[in-house]
Amino acid sequence: MKKSLSISIRVSEEELDKFKQAARLESYASYSEFVRRTALIEADKILNKKMKKGAKEL
Repeated sequence: MKKSLSISIRVSEEELDKFKQAARLESYASYSEFVRRTALIEADKILNKKMKKGAKEL
């Protein structure tokens, strides 16, 4: 069974408003879901880029 963990981030009111607006525009259930999914997409991009770069160096 996978265990869920929680994280927190500090943002300004303006940044939070941007998250909320983007979540509404993209039809996410909540702004926290938008942040979570967006962060995972970006993490995957970085990891894939680094893995490809590492494979070329080997």
